[in-house]
Amino acid sequence: MSKKVRHVAVFLLIILAIFGSIEISSYNYERKSAVKKLYPVPSMYQRVLIIAPHPDDETLAAGGLIQDTLKYGGEVKVVVMTNGDSFKRAVIENYNTIKPTPHDFLRLGYERQRETISVLKYLGVKEENIIFLGYPDKGLVLLWWKNFERTLESAGTKKTHSPYINSYSKGTEHKGENVLKDLKSIIKEYNPTLVVYPHPNELHPDHWATNSFVKYTLYTLKKDQIPQFLYIVHRTDWPLPLGKHPHLNLNPPKPLLKTGTEWHLYPLSEEEVEKKGKAIIMYKTQMKVMKDFLLAFDRKTELYGFYRNGTLRKYNKNLNFEEYKIILDPERDNLRDYENGSVDITAVYGYVKTNILTTAIKCRNNAKKEYEYNLNAILFKDHSEIGRINVRFKNGKISSSEGKGYIKNGIVYISIPVDKDFDAIYLSTFTTSGKSLIDKTAWRLLEKEK
Repeated sequence: MSKKVRHVAVFLLIILAIFGSIEISSYNYERKSAVKKLYPVPSMYQRVLIIAPHPDDETLAAGGLIQDTLKYGGEVKVVVMTNGDSFKRAVIENYNTIKPTPHDFLRLGYERQRETISVLKYLGVKEENIIFLGYPDKGLVLLWWKNFERTLESAGTKKTHSPYINSYSKGTEHKGENVLKDLKSIIKEYNPTLVVYPHPNELHPDHWATNSFVKYTLYTLKKDQIPQFLYIVHRTDWPLPLGKHPHLNLNPPKPLLKTGTEWHLYPLSEEEVEKKGKAIIMYKTQMKVMKDFLLAFDRKTELYGFYRNGTLRKYNKNLNFEEYKIILDPERDNLRDYENGSVDITAVYGYVKTNILTTAIKCRNNAKKEYEYNLNAILFKDHSEIGRINVRFKNGKISSSEGKGYIKNGIVYISIPVDKDFDAIYLSTFTTSGKSLIDKTAWRLLEKEK
């Protein structure tokens, strides 16, 4: 063997070793956190409902699952929450303008709809099974809470109602309560055997808000026991490596391995991987701005998680504090003020004592009273909403006129009276500075201990 050939062989071995190490390190983060292979039973394939925050999310997350469902004689319905029409960079790149107008954003929305229809028909989905709700891109998180009953103006189209002629509810106002009406109507009519939607630890606000809307809908319809596959599209530095790597698994983000989710890899055949890759390329407006990111989802597996409901315990002096833990949150995932451990939530605890609800927020470092610690919650009775909680702790005080807040052993405690007889609570905590979000936990549904 010549010296030149030996050098080439050594170089190729190094490349293979690098890619092998990437695969191993991303799959076996810890031996106790094994990722299981997922093989759904045939009954799940009967009526699959996939809910996407934006056009293309349904294919990135479930392009292979769609093919399997149709192959085994099932039906697929896709609901797209927004038309992705407030993506300024996409407008600039696709329409060669540096000052996009509302008309440009509307144009992008319609074009992304057309791309989705073409892609899903290519994958085998009937056009009548593709539903566009038409709510504002980058606005779902506001509709979930602040604008649940108040109308929201779209950041892109500048409209307060859906301007799309093909929206599920034509001319619907941009309100969270209308999102729930649409989802309830669709789910009741379709009666899915499997629901596929974003994970609550998604980084993109439209994605985690979609999770909250769907979870709320399933619970209030008493359909929370339907099998649910939760997918991830947006997390910091994920998926890696970027670009097309069909021989790699789509492994879970390492920070999410210890946050209460049971992760599964869904295997795809070589033919399914190839077809999914061709489908992704058909999203031309997005390929211009994030090609390598999109292609990173064309792998030999798709990733789905199960995030179970928890329990809100009654206070018991004999229990250890850790037994009241209700939410685990990744460390060092602040959206800003990145190194500040006093606002980096790592765990949430909760319990009820008579009519007092106590929530404890633990951060990576000791909490400080000059920062803002927040609790949002929805109370349920017999699967119906009966009240909401919105409390902020700052400077040693809580925003509620009743109850109290304090810091003990570096942990923030918020205790408030609840005069409603609830049997379940859906909650999340978050840290803020002024109007800026720093860190937030997943929303989690908790059944109250009887």
